[in-house]
Amino acid sequence: MTDQTSTLQAMTEAKESLDELLNRIDEAHGSWEGAVGEWSVAQLLQHMHGWLTEMTTAVERMNAGQRPTPEGVDYSNPEDWNPGFVAERGDQTYEEARAAFNEGHEHFLAAVGKVDPGRFGEAKTINRMVEGVVTHHYAEHSEDLDRFLGGAH
Repeated sequence: MTDQTSTLQAMTEAKESLDELLNRIDEAHGSWEGAVGEWSVAQLLQHMHGWLTEMTTAVERMNAGQRPTPEGVDYSNPEDWNPGFVAERGDQTYEEARAAFNEGHEHFLAAVGKVDPGRFGEAKTINRMVEGVVTHHYAEHSEDLDRFLGGAH
């Protein structure tokens, strides 16, 4: 996953893999508090949607010739951000959280698709962003969901 085409393909594959697990979860189980650590699956999706939204803005800034992170913003400690992402999305059902997450993924995918192909490469900013927000992040939470579902995946 270094060029634009392989990066976009990896994003699509990561989403499909995550969707395989999410498709096995109904509303009752998706809203169950404590399903994934302290969170419900809906809250997990809110957390992921928060990062997608935040990084879509960062990619849009890159595409406009600006630095991705505004002055004074630090993403290095996700634990500083995660609770806020869930809180700002409020009380959503599993289906609402999933729909918002799906929309966030599509927006991020579209923004990444507009990045100049020359900006992609090993350890390049855009590749690190995609890994952190999609490919590695989705895999991490796929493992959580697999455990929640009893490890049957």
